[in-house]
Amino acid sequence: MTSSQPPEISSLIRLLDDRDPFVTDQVGNRLVEMGTEAVPFLEMASRGENLILKTRALKILGRIAPRQLADAFRNLSRTHSGDDIDLEQGVLLLMQFGHPAADAEHVHQQLDRLADDLAPEINPQVPSGQVLQTLIDYLFHQQGFHGNQDNYIDPDNSYLDTVLENKTGLPIVLSVLCILIGQRLGLPIVGIGLPYHFIAKYNSLTDPILFDPFHKGRILTPEKCSEMVQGFGIPFEPHYLSPVSHREILTRMIQNLVIAYQKLGEEDKVGSLREYSEILQGRG
Repeated sequence: MTSSQPPEISSLIRLLDDRDPFVTDQVGNRLVEMGTEAVPFLEMASRGENLILKTRALKILGRIAPRQLADAFRNLSRTHSGDDIDLEQGVLLLMQFGHPAADAEHVHQQLDRLADDLAPEINPQVPSGQVLQTLIDYLFHQQGFHGNQDNYIDPDNSYLDTVLENKTGLPIVLSVLCILIGQRLGLPIVGIGLPYHFIAKYNSLTDPILFDPFHKGRILTPEKCSEMVQGFGIPFEPHYLSPVSHREILTRMIQNLVIAYQKLGEEDKVGSLREYSEILQGRG
């Protein structure tokens, strides 16, 4: 950033609440051109008390974010090309697509606090079922996380910041919550990508246990999973119960958002999300 740009950006930010639409359009286009350099200033404006300024700053951040995120997803994918990706990093990148002003560090801290609160209750010496039940009781009964059955298609069900705030979301995001808390506590929780309904598994070598975060952590048997899949009109196959990679989890989260934004008619967002999916699958 050159020394002349911060004053220019600050001046442009102040013009965002101008009454002349021509002025605000030109200012917005200039800030979008500046891209990354304008983001800190826009984020500050988005957290201010001026509602007009806040709304317009968020809108411009939403125009800048897709460009930045394509590069970020590309770096994430390439950095871990031979291994699985960092799930938490990927989920936070996706969060920034829907909520450009969201504070990733705050989400990290929320996850840390949940894990820290739960840690004293975890006894690795007891059977797997007891350890898992402790996690389930804490997240889904004490903390109140649950599946959003009333407004399933809402994109906010797919973003970790709003899921943590509202304590409700899609099956895959609630499963991701369990995985990320499990990572902090050394618990072997993995994702299971059943067709149409994502679940999780406590992947103990001696006593693996399937559970359903969307339905408050209810325990599932392989037979119950088979019935569920067949209830969707799909023949059950044993590999459906195999753990999926973090890359596959993130790709499926993106596909959920593609469906949500298609139903909302937001085709510009659909295009960006499809680009991210292609990148994660090594085609972008």
